[in-house]
Amino acid sequence: MRLPARRLRFAPTTAALAAALASTLAGAAVAAPPPHIAPDERPVPGSTESELWYGMDQAEKYLRQSPLVVHDPELQRYVEGVACKVTGDYCKDIRVYIVDYPVFNASMAPNGATLVFTGALLRMRDESELAVVLGHEFAHYKARHSLEGWESSKRTSAVLSTFGLISWVGGIPLAGEIAYLGGIGGLSKQSRDNEREADRLGYASTIALGYDPQGGVRVWERMRREEQADKRHRSGGVFASHPKTEERLTDMRAAAAQVTTAHPVVNAEAYRAAVRPFLQRWMESELSRRTYDTSLQVLTELRQDATPDTAALATFYLAEAHRRRNKGDDMDQAGKLYAEALALPDPPAAAWRERAHYLHAHGDAAGATEALRRYIAAAPDADDAALMRHALAQWETTP
Repeated sequence: MRLPARRLRFAPTTAALAAALASTLAGAAVAAPPPHIAPDERPVPGSTESELWYGMDQAEKYLRQSPLVVHDPELQRYVEGVACKVTGDYCKDIRVYIVDYPVFNASMAPNGATLVFTGALLRMRDESELAVVLGHEFAHYKARHSLEGWESSKRTSAVLSTFGLISWVGGIPLAGEIAYLGGIGGLSKQSRDNEREADRLGYASTIALGYDPQGGVRVWERMRREEQADKRHRSGGVFASHPKTEERLTDMRAAAAQVTTAHPVVNAEAYRAAVRPFLQRWMESELSRRTYDTSLQVLTELRQDATPDTAALATFYLAEAHRRRNKGDDMDQAGKLYAEALALPDPPAAAWRERAHYLHAHGDAAGATEALRRYIAAAPDADDAALMRHALAQWETTP
């Protein structure tokens, strides 16, 4: 099932504000990097920063009503808890929104609105990895990097795209308040120097909390392998404005090599417990991108790292990625993986249906019929149950 497309638009007040900002702030003098923001600090009324915050506050009001925001108390509590650990005294200044988009991304807007995409949560394995990503975004917020980016962009033609209605990340369109708050359209696009500073500051803050120094290394090794699997955009990187992934990974490895932690905090079990109820939806969403080369890489690694209670699910969706791509020996790979999923504890019911179709296509009528019976028994109220019962009746009466 492919997720329905949802297009979000700016409210007129937000769009008007964007135009006003572009008009009134153009031509301002180049300023030195601002001092780090302090806990509880708010912009000076009438300043460029206060106008920028006002725009962010308006966008955040509409974000709260977005159907893309995940409203699950347990997941929210967990991610907010990690964010509060990372931000410390700034915890009360930030708000976390988990956004249902199947790409790796996270951001913290200048007013503290923090977006964490479900595609990022799918790709991470433990709390130390989440902490280093949130630490990086918090460093941008603390150092007021978005204000620097706005000061720079408003003096160029880039200001015209800063508040564009639709921006793209990972081949997925983002519109309205999500693009606005997340800075995907250009507002918070950081210089590479700022990205390096955020890496350094964020990494230091997470290490100070005792988190595993290798957490960031694992994240970026995974991102590099995903990029390498993408035959279309191999040179683009996960974030084109950031330092290249190889460079970032080298820096992460060097930093981790200098840290010795006797008992590094990983909290893998807590992380797995928080994301477990959503894995099936997120894997399905990953496949909805139809970028099967990278999805195969993501799902292969998820299967390799799966715990016993998620192994069947990861194996099934890896099979689905092969089936939907359908190149070379993909269908044979899918058939083998369906069988492997069904041999594991708690396989998804759909694995029986897809195994049935595979066996039927390969002339195993008895095996196909039995597998379809198992699917109907496992999912009697599925949307396609009536259709599958009809197919089963035909298979049972056809030699």
